[in-house]
Amino acid sequence: MKKVLLLFRSRIGMQSAAVPFAAKVGRLLGDDVEIKTAEIGEMLFEVSTNDAKITNPAQNLDVKDFDLVIIRHIGALDAEAHAVAVFCRKHGIKFIDSYLDRIIDDKMSAAFEHYSVGAPLPRTFYGPLDEMIKCLPELGGKAIFKDNRGNKGKLNFVVSSADEMRQISNDNPDVHFQLQEFIPNDCDYRILVLNYKPVFAIRRMAESGSHLNNTSQGGAAEIVPLENMNEAILDMAIKVSRVEGLEVSGVDVVIDNTNGKFYILEVNHAPMISSGSFQDEKAKVYANMIAEILSGE
Repeated sequence: MKKVLLLFRSRIGMQSAAVPFAAKVGRLLGDDVEIKTAEIGEMLFEVSTNDAKITNPAQNLDVKDFDLVIIRHIGALDAEAHAVAVFCRKHGIKFIDSYLDRIIDDKMSAAFEHYSVGAPLPRTFYGPLDEMIKCLPELGGKAIFKDNRGNKGKLNFVVSSADEMRQISNDNPDVHFQLQEFIPNDCDYRILVLNYKPVFAIRRMAESGSHLNNTSQGGAAEIVPLENMNEAILDMAIKVSRVEGLEVSGVDVVIDNTNGKFYILEVNHAPMISSGSFQDEKAKVYANMIAEILSGE
């Protein structure tokens, strides 16, 4: 039997129309096809270095179990739809519509893109708050709770309880948060990738009492010669920039200070080049990029 999943956006009238329509189509297809329906906003997304899952725990649905996924009427849930499309592409599951497999400027669906090319990733959950709260113990009881579309370290918190997560969500009702594994570290690195070449590396260190290494949040910074960087990190910075189609990107990498493993935290679509630290140095490598592109290199 073939299995089809219809994902739709939860809104007034949508469920009342989508569910009976799916049942009608199912009857027309006969006993050889089973159609299930679910609201895309109720799906739980999980991604890490070696695995990814998109499930609906309440309905005991797993996207991996379906032969075809149909995504309809997504509205503002474009990040969720993109993550589903990337997941289906990675695992050979048919899906419609194809246009959904495009880059969205958010952290969660970008992480699915990075997973698709084998990037090392902190374990991350995204979805309904109650479902993420259930996942907190799986991350050791301490995790990062951050705005899925945030930047410059804004709305980025360390949490260790359900109450903290609920309070942050209540204080920011229009923000979609993700829950991410906390990686113990002494610093992180911003790799500037221009025209798919690493050209610049900055080591960033949080100020005392903060978990945020961002210079926009008070962190200190220093230039690291590229020859001093782990070649595997630089290669992965190229790979994740390329999968997102970014000729200009800032790849944030953190190294676990307990085991030396590195993780891709995120890829910035608009890294600070004309502002922030080391502007003269960044202007030089940016000019070199433009010259290379104009010369056809």
